[in-house]
Amino acid sequence: MRTQPFLALSAVILGLVVLPAAAGAATHELTLSPSGSDSASGSRSAPLRTLGAAWRRIPTGNSGSWLLRLKGGSYRSGAPVYWERRGGPITIESVDGRDAARLAGMNVYRVNGLTLRGLRLDDGGDVFHCELCKRVLLDHVTLRGNGAQETIKVNQSSDVTVADSDVSGAGDNNFDAVAVRRIKLLRNHFHDAEDWCGYAKGGSTEVIVRGNLFSECGTGGFSAGQGTGMQFMASPLTHYEASSVLIEGNSVRDTEGAAFGVNGSANVLIRRNVATRIGARSHVLEVGYGSRSCDGRPGDAGRSRCASYIRAGGWGTTVVDDGDNFIRIPNSNVSIYDNVIANPVDAASQWQVFSVAGARPGASGGVPRGKRADDGLRIVGNAIYDGGADHSLGIGDGNCRSGSSCAPARVIAENEINGRIPTVTQRSDGWLEVAGWAASLPSHRPPAPSLSGRVRPEPQLWRRWP
Repeated sequence: MRTQPFLALSAVILGLVVLPAAAGAATHELTLSPSGSDSASGSRSAPLRTLGAAWRRIPTGNSGSWLLRLKGGSYRSGAPVYWERRGGPITIESVDGRDAARLAGMNVYRVNGLTLRGLRLDDGGDVFHCELCKRVLLDHVTLRGNGAQETIKVNQSSDVTVADSDVSGAGDNNFDAVAVRRIKLLRNHFHDAEDWCGYAKGGSTEVIVRGNLFSECGTGGFSAGQGTGMQFMASPLTHYEASSVLIEGNSVRDTEGAAFGVNGSANVLIRRNVATRIGARSHVLEVGYGSRSCDGRPGDAGRSRCASYIRAGGWGTTVVDDGDNFIRIPNSNVSIYDNVIANPVDAASQWQVFSVAGARPGASGGVPRGKRADDGLRIVGNAIYDGGADHSLGIGDGNCRSGSSCAPARVIAENEINGRIPTVTQRSDGWLEVAGWAASLPSHRPPAPSLSGRVRPEPQLWRRWP
């Protein structure tokens, strides 16, 4: 698809190259170079100069398949302010190697089928912000926040994948997904954020977080759920903060807070992850409530959706959070299986191994009576060293009650905690490895649950893992 023996005359006249796509449809190709001209054809021998000129040549709506080939250099000048209302697939790629083509931040709206490959984005507010998008892939992309609120921000979208990319520098969170269906984070490095390295919240569902490295972040590594203004959710996923979440095979190191969190989510499986040097200001794993309010001020645009979602059965409130009157969102069916966590002997978490919330007061907001943060919590087969026998486990009578699936006696019996020290080493690429006894955790335990077989608290939850 990249090389052709000839160019159709009509394509040259129109300023674009038409290539046969693998499925038989035509792919329109445009080449760009910082030394090109926006009055050129956009062919490989006569490249355009700016992304704005290339974007304007893509028709709005369902525009067929497009490939924008970027030669090395900066494309910050002349880029669109808003990348909006295009259908694809549209691929924008660096042709001279990863990071060779450099862009400013991208604000994307109602674009379907967008792929960024091999680019570097490092200017602007949120470095990559996509709203109401479908089928988005960031592949081998470098994104530098330089203090931006979020490095990647995705709202009310679907089918979003970030793979083999390097994402850093957020003043808050490096990855922030609100009301997104079907998320995949695969083999990325998320690092150097003030808050979480990443989270999915606001009703996000069908989330796979696999093979990533989370490092040097403030609040923690990755969280399923957090807190959301109800008007930013998407009907009918207006109960849990996140649902059907798999967090598997990741490395977490050098985070001030927990390696992983679950805050107001359902059907979450955290398994076979490795972590070290975590929790210096708190704990190593947390399972707490999510929060729900109606953000902004009375009269602000969009706040009427809060009441609309509540009338339809959503969990929430029409009141602005004043620090206490937000709705506590419980968890359901959280499993933490076969993880290896080893803090250095002289660097335990500040307070305790686990932080698990129990019963909490507050407005119900439609949440069924009696729902808790520890409902269905299972902690099984983990090897954890965090401060030794005298360090608090962090679960007791107020949470993980006697007889529950996460009761303290059961957790102690079904895990190796603060006894033997697992051997965790850092590879040259930053990812972590386990050696010694913890590399083959015991197998005489119930198998890890399959999310596809669980009770689905939302009618739209997926039917099986892909």
